[in-house]
Amino acid sequence: MLGGSAHAEVRQQGEAVTVSDTAGTELPILVRVRVAADAGAEAPPAMPLLRVFPATQWRREGEALVNDVTPGIAGLQIKLRWQQTAEGHYEMHAEARSAAPLWLGQLTIELELPESNALVGGRDLATRPLTRSAAASQLDPKWLTLYPYSGPTSSGRGAEGGGRRGHSEAPTAWTLVVEDELDGLRALREGPRLLARLDLFSTEARPFSRFTACTDNWRAPNHRQSLPVRQMLGPEEEPLRAGLALHSGAAVPLFKARYPDGRQAALVITDHADQTASVTLRALIGGTSDTASSQWGRGGLLGAKLNITKALWATSGEPAPPPLLQHEASSAKPGKGGRAPRSIQTFRSRYGRPQVDSTGGGRPQLDDPDVVDMAERMTRQGWEIVPHSATPLRDDRERTASALEIFARFHSRTWIDHQPYTNCEALVNQGYQNGPFGIVDLLHKFGYSYAWSGLDVPAGTLNLLSPRRLDRYTPVLWPAGRLAAGTPGGLWLFSTMMMYVDSNRFFATYSKRAIDQLERERGLHIGHTYLEAFHPPTSPLRGRNLMLPGRHSGEIVLNPRLQQLFSDLAVRVDRGSLWVPTLGQLGDYFRAMSAVAVRLQPDGSATLRASQALTGATFVVPRRGLKVLIDGQPPKGLRAGRKETTFWVDLPEGREVRVTLTDASGSPVHFLRPSDGKSLLAQARR
Repeated sequence: MLGGSAHAEVRQQGEAVTVSDTAGTELPILVRVRVAADAGAEAPPAMPLLRVFPATQWRREGEALVNDVTPGIAGLQIKLRWQQTAEGHYEMHAEARSAAPLWLGQLTIELELPESNALVGGRDLATRPLTRSAAASQLDPKWLTLYPYSGPTSSGRGAEGGGRRGHSEAPTAWTLVVEDELDGLRALREGPRLLARLDLFSTEARPFSRFTACTDNWRAPNHRQSLPVRQMLGPEEEPLRAGLALHSGAAVPLFKARYPDGRQAALVITDHADQTASVTLRALIGGTSDTASSQWGRGGLLGAKLNITKALWATSGEPAPPPLLQHEASSAKPGKGGRAPRSIQTFRSRYGRPQVDSTGGGRPQLDDPDVVDMAERMTRQGWEIVPHSATPLRDDRERTASALEIFARFHSRTWIDHQPYTNCEALVNQGYQNGPFGIVDLLHKFGYSYAWSGLDVPAGTLNLLSPRRLDRYTPVLWPAGRLAAGTPGGLWLFSTMMMYVDSNRFFATYSKRAIDQLERERGLHIGHTYLEAFHPPTSPLRGRNLMLPGRHSGEIVLNPRLQQLFSDLAVRVDRGSLWVPTLGQLGDYFRAMSAVAVRLQPDGSATLRASQALTGATFVVPRRGLKVLIDGQPPKGLRAGRKETTFWVDLPEGREVRVTLTDASGSPVHFLRPSDGKSLLAQARR
């Protein structure tokens, strides 16, 4: 039964919070707080000791049960509140504050639940039985459906034919839905216990590591060290919050999708500046470096109507490049007097590709009016033009601030470090701190929202979400938090896949089959690319070239396989299966969608409420053949899959919209009462 009743209540029973439904079925829940935190002006060098505090001293405030947990760490206080709503379900809200600045490594509300079978939502937005453990972060679905065991049976098989030996399953299931404002939800088994851990804060879900030195040579040994804590609480800070809803019944999930307009997957290109010159940038944009050609603009990214996040330097023409890079000199036969072979000199002269030094400097970028014109044009087309540090060199704060002024004309909001092992101002070197190379306050001043974490996955399976590793967090885009004392904390970080590889491997990684799989998995790929790679024929890096000499003298064109890749991506975008956004567009949708509240109603409907207007907000119901109505009207779009129904809608700001479902025969499908009478657990096993 689904509605409210005098028999359904939340109360303390021993040390447990116990909820019950109108049929009298009870669900006892033991609540604990797990904290790894430390106070002090300086960040601790290692993860603080994890301490566990049982929440047993509950008091009643009206119809609610309240508990104030005080771990005794610098005034840290966690307030827990259980309450039954007017709609008949239960809600728990957690809020953490501190009277003094506090370094956090972990802050978790742990719920110990009865021994149960359980279903969780996967990263592919399908339901699956919980085995050992599952971890859901960011826009991973945070739904947990429980089928508690009710006692011993003679057959040793539960009601669904899959229970633990010696137990039967209770006639009532429970569905736990966790809001997205927290860092993540973990569900795991420890012996007979089923634990749901709500991570209000976890550095595992918010990884950050930095280089311990800024060396003079990028080949010099360096070490990368993870930050075990963040300064996340204090009298000046917003409290950390988490909320969940607990429903009686096995709900049909209503999952929030990561991408708008019903698109199944996203592929983001972040192209670094190291290989950029005006001539190859023209080719990347239009398919050929010859802008006078009638073919210019029919190919390239412009012809495919694809947008990318393109990193550039504010200035890069200095220092004057040496005559030859060391790796080229070692592979080429010297001419008379030890000079570089004429073929390299001719190549660089013919194609307008000056030699660069070991920093990447030597090819003008935003200090080249031609590059500026192209950057402004592509910004109007939808590209995201962003800094790849201020310059290829080690930059002081003044130079970084000047560069951010230059990039303001492109409305840049994403930062990508260049050579963070040598450049002290890199965010993942000294840039995350205060001091002569600190840049976090500058990024905050100029309105930056996103920054590269410097974390690269080797080229391989496209999907960075690792859907088969559901047992651990796999952060791809996440809020960093306050990285150091006294610095702003609004940046989100992103990881990438390194794609500066041999061209055959590059195209194999982005094959049709691989992108098909990315779409099937509802996956996410963020590529770390160098699409303008065009090395001399004697260079050992020539195998990574994605551009080729054209038919005319001095002309550069795209490798036909690269042009075909762009065309294939465009087809997927046009048919609505793939999203190719900029990094900023991806992050903005993630953040807006995470604030959308999904509520299940006692009449079997659901409501959606967005804190800001959102276009093409997409949702997935893991059941096929459904008709969806939004406030009684068809949604903006609907796609029927073999195992799911996807729909999308434009959500207004601050106003609830109502979602109702019917099956193929027109019969209502209740979110809390599957119309075929069979549990989702049984459906998943089939």
